[in-house]
Amino acid sequence: MQLKSYACCLAFLVACGPAPRGDDFGNGGGDGGNHGSSGAENCTDGVDNDGDGLVDCADPDCSGIDGCPVCGMVDNPQSTPLALPDTNQQDGSEPICTLSSQCSTANPNCVIGAPSAGGGECATSYVDTLNFIGFAQGQTLTDTSKLISVCATIEHSWLGDLQIELISPDGKNVALRQFLGRDELSEFFLGHANDCDSDSSPVPGTGYKYCWTAAAPTKMIDASHTTCGAAGGCENWDDASCDGPHDVIPAGNYQPDVAFDALQGAQLDGAWTFRVTDLWEEDNGYLFDWSIQFDPSLLTSCSGPIIE
Repeated sequence: MQLKSYACCLAFLVACGPAPRGDDFGNGGGDGGNHGSSGAENCTDGVDNDGDGLVDCADPDCSGIDGCPVCGMVDNPQSTPLALPDTNQQDGSEPICTLSSQCSTANPNCVIGAPSAGGGECATSYVDTLNFIGFAQGQTLTDTSKLISVCATIEHSWLGDLQIELISPDGKNVALRQFLGRDELSEFFLGHANDCDSDSSPVPGTGYKYCWTAAAPTKMIDASHTTCGAAGGCENWDDASCDGPHDVIPAGNYQPDVAFDALQGAQLDGAWTFRVTDLWEEDNGYLFDWSIQFDPSLLTSCSGPIIE
């Protein structure tokens, strides 16, 4: 892939439908410590050991153990990696926007980056939604610390191109990774991206798993925008089959660029949207998986599906 030149030109993502979904309905909850002992649930015997009326994976004590899913978490793997190519070009003449209703059918999403990015831009994005049904009717997110994490397994050869967002059913938006502008970041990789393919014929590299959580110590990039925020800085990766070396954001947990507080009061039941927009040309990537985890105390029950 060609290295990016700092010309006044843009690109955006082709909207792709997701592959068939592998749903994790999130039964169970808690850590299930000492399960099987007196007064605690055994998660495999079909008996209500702890007297709470719930058995095995339906019991919150069994979350994440003995094969039980994690209560409150939904994982959405792609059956094949989803390409995030730069096949639609923007030339800077697209309208500046504040609302998606101001955008055209061809470029339907108003993507609002950091102030340095110069305002919102109408663009095409990759979007995927999970329709939640496991919360109480009318329930809202009154404590944003109970949005535990949003994770994605992804690779891309130029982090600075991307805006990655989570959007609530009632339209509240948090930028997990916020676009800073076309001259704000040099070349930082997500995962081991294939830097020698082309936008017309992308080839998946190796995705890294990144999680955005308020409890993480740092953001992906330090405050100076010159190195990775992880302890020890960037991973240095020399791709002998292509070019290099490259600075790679290490896999792990990071603070979102915009705090989860932006989702205060968000409606919980309904369609939660994960949106990725590539706002500059030439570099591409792949999405392999994404997931969202809420605190199980928000759910009406851990014994049934929390998404449709």
